Amino acid sequence: MGQESSRQRPVPAWHNVSGWWWVAGAVVSVAIVVAAGSYVWQMGVRTDQLVGLGYPGVFLVMLISGSGIFFPAAGQAAVLAAGALWNPVLVGLAAGLGNATGELTGYAVGRAGSVALKGRKVSRKWALLAAGIGRFGFFAILALALVPNPLFDIVGLLVGSLGYSPWRFWLACALGNSAKYIGMAYLGDFASRWIG
Repeated sequence: MGQESSRQRPVPAWHNVSGWWWVAGAVVSVAIVVAAGSYVWQMGVRTDQLVGLGYPGVFLVMLISGSGIFFPAAGQAAVLAAGALWNPVLVGLAAGLGNATGELTGYAVGRAGSVALKGRKVSRKWALLAAGIGRFGFFAILALALVPNPLFDIVGLLVGSLGYSPWRFWLACALGNSAKYIGMAYLGDFASRWIG
């Protein structure tokens, strides 16, 4: 029994990725968001036109919206409008998956920041926060994603800087955001029926 407890678990392959790959990933993801946002802005494309593309348009609007403060999009308004037009469950799922994917940009920037600050002594509060994220992170992220939260980008930066699993972060975001946006889409559907 003593030997089993001293045996270490195998380390997942993504843990072995050099920290500078996170910096490169953050730079590339920010560059893609800036390029896509610049293109959309230059072409004069509005978010209501993207929603006109159907469920992929909703995904794209929420991907841009979730990518951070670089090019804020009227994501929640697009979800309400799309919910009035199409199946609210599918609208909410497209919006939740798009937003969760966009939030990975903030995560990558936080992860890159932790690489840049590697080796610096962290405060006791930061160490406690890291332990809390490790223990309750999934449910904390899920709860914060369930409610309309304009400061959610900070959550991505924080968990990225703490080295939290990107897959668990994305999954918690996807579940929480999907539930939230399904509710919003149903609200849009109800409003259109009540008004119309």
